[in-house]
Amino acid sequence: MEPSSARDRKGRSLATQFDKLPSRARNAPQGMRARKAEAAILEKMPPDVWFTCTSVSRLIGASDDRKTRARLDRLARDNKMERKRDQGTHGFVYYYRRLT
Repeated sequence: MEPSSARDRKGRSLATQFDKLPSRARNAPQGMRARKAEAAILEKMPPDVWFTCTSVSRLIGASDDRKTRARLDRLARDNKMERKRDQGTHGFVYYYRRLT
């Protein structure tokens, strides 16, 4: 017969075992900077005005457009922003606007 703790460990699902991982990862400095950038985007963008990624990064004072684009894509995936693709002079341009 197995000890009770071994039986308990086998009985737990993977979901309950991995529930503790996101709470540990919340304190990661990269994640904290990302959430801070997302909050700045949502705070400073006026609603119902379309912006390019470059104009959003200038609006929030970010130094890197690529990280801003990643934050905008995440906000669009979470339905906090709307994204549309249009033809620019040098290729496709993505426009973002904050939903009201």
